[in-house]
Amino acid sequence: MKSLKQRLFALGTGVVLLALLVATAASYFDARGHVRAQSLALLDEVAQGQAQAIGAWVEVQQNIVESLKPAVALDDPRPFLAQAAQSGSMDLAYIGHEDKRMLQHKDMPLSDGYDPTKRPWYLQAAGSDKVVLTEPYIDDSTKKPVITFAKAVKDGGGTKAVVASDVYMDGVVATLKRIKPTPSGFALLVSADGRVMAHPNPALLLKPASDLAAVLTPAGLKALSAPGGGWLEGQSGTQSLLLRGAPVAGTDWMLVVASDAGEALAPLKSLLLKAVGVTVVMVALAGALMGGMVNRMLGGLQRTREAMDEVGAGGGDLTRRLPVEGEDEVAQIAKAFNTFAEKLQGIMRDVNASTGSIGTASSEIAMGAQDLSQRTEQTASNLQQASSAMDNLTAAVRQTADSATTANQLAASAAEAAAKGGAVVGQVVSTMQDINTSSRRISDIIGVIDGIAFQTNILALNAAVEAARAGEQGRGFAVVAGEVRSLAQRSAEAAREIKGLIGASVERVEAGSSLVQEAGAAMDEIVAGVRRVTDIIGEISAAAREQSEGIGSVNGTMAQLDQATQQNAALVEQSAAAAESLKDQAQRLADIIAVFKVGQGTLHQPPALRSAPAAKGPAPAPRPAAAKAAPPAARPAMAARSAPAAAPVSAPPASGGDGDWETF
Repeated sequence: MKSLKQRLFALGTGVVLLALLVATAASYFDARGHVRAQSLALLDEVAQGQAQAIGAWVEVQQNIVESLKPAVALDDPRPFLAQAAQSGSMDLAYIGHEDKRMLQHKDMPLSDGYDPTKRPWYLQAAGSDKVVLTEPYIDDSTKKPVITFAKAVKDGGGTKAVVASDVYMDGVVATLKRIKPTPSGFALLVSADGRVMAHPNPALLLKPASDLAAVLTPAGLKALSAPGGGWLEGQSGTQSLLLRGAPVAGTDWMLVVASDAGEALAPLKSLLLKAVGVTVVMVALAGALMGGMVNRMLGGLQRTREAMDEVGAGGGDLTRRLPVEGEDEVAQIAKAFNTFAEKLQGIMRDVNASTGSIGTASSEIAMGAQDLSQRTEQTASNLQQASSAMDNLTAAVRQTADSATTANQLAASAAEAAAKGGAVVGQVVSTMQDINTSSRRISDIIGVIDGIAFQTNILALNAAVEAARAGEQGRGFAVVAGEVRSLAQRSAEAAREIKGLIGASVERVEAGSSLVQEAGAAMDEIVAGVRRVTDIIGEISAAAREQSEGIGSVNGTMAQLDQATQQNAALVEQSAAAAESLKDQAQRLADIIAVFKVGQGTLHQPPALRSAPAAKGPAPAPRPAAAKAAPPAARPAMAARSAPAAAPVSAPPASGGDGDWETF
């Protein structure tokens, strides 16, 4: 949201919405507490009332069973039992005798070998002096879950018989089903150890109550029956429950009543919907009221913004004033804008008057700078001519020195090559001597081979003689000896030929060695002559370098003077360019403020700016030095003259003709 109106509207509406939400939330939670308290009170009332009713019913059943004790002495107690069963709405009244006889007010089939003294109701009653209530169990006759009220009739400390009545769990469950604190609520009976004695769902019979809701543990059941009305909140599957318990008088059972939490708090939903509807209507009314107030309050800001936009767009009327209505912040802003416009109007008038003076002064500065630039450039031209002559002389001396240096390098290279040639000749002589020595050694080795061949020939002759003596058995050996002698003779002939060739080679090597020694002596004389020539050329090169250094010093001085002159010329050009830039900036400033209205019509350009002479362009570059005179590396100013320093101008000044120059 970029608009202040939108922000104020959103802020006001948001505050109203927040206040309504807080009020609605507070009312909702307060009502929720009251509804919850009422639900818990109703739940407690239902639990206590139903527990008292069940306790009264238990007491009636116990009294009826107590009244059955005289029937034990009757010969036919059945009418008495039937009357008791009818008056107590019992399903069955009966007497179990110590002698295992079983008398019922109506005939019910019993299993073979039925022994009442072994049944849980008989044993539990025999162990107590009061009327006992058994846990649910399966009846032997009907195979239905049943509870029994029983009382022992004792004689002399022993149990003579037990009078009892049965009540099927169907009736108890039907009674529990009628207990509904909410449409989805229910009730159940739980024993002291946390087991379900009765529940609308038969599958939960005798199961731990925690299977129904995790909070129904023995500790939780104890909290439910705490004095002052304890209650628990639990979860049974997906159903949220509010639980209240009440003990059943005359038993160790507890009646637990459960109501659906969602149904108990259902009235809150309609209350919440009504509150949301009221909140929406109130927010809409507040938004409409807030929009009208914001539009009325910020109308002055709208006019101020339009005036500021007009000034910022470059065509503003500084004579415009905003109406001041009231003393609020918007009126103060309008008053501040009027003050700002008045001061800005005076500033624009002063700036307009000053731009003319600045333009005239900058034009005069530019003209003086151009005259000074002309004289500086003339001096630089004269120095350039002198520097060019020194460059030519320096180039000639340097060329001589370079030629002497080149000759010295060539002589040194020749001397080095001659020295290398002498070394090579020496190596050749040494190599020839090594070859001569190797040839003599080869000749000796050939002599040894010739001797070996001679000895082999003799051994072959001896072998042939021995083979002849051996007769027929040595014939093969004689053939081998003949072959060996033939090979020995061939080896001796080859050795004599090689010896002859080696001898001839030795003679030629000795002749070549003599010639190489003579060539080495001649090469030594050449090397000595080349070294003498190198020394003479070195002296010439040293003298040329000294001359070049002297001329270089003079040339360096000229270069420094030329560089200083060029720097002065550059400074003069920069001053002229700065003056021209100042004039241009003054002109631009005059153009900018000319669009404002300050009470005397639109501001116009001052005459001083329109009539100011244009500054002359930069002086022409100095004449370059002769092409053949290479400038020394120590003179960077010579190269710098080809690119004068750039002046801080916004546009290049107009170039003036020769007639614009003033001569002093």
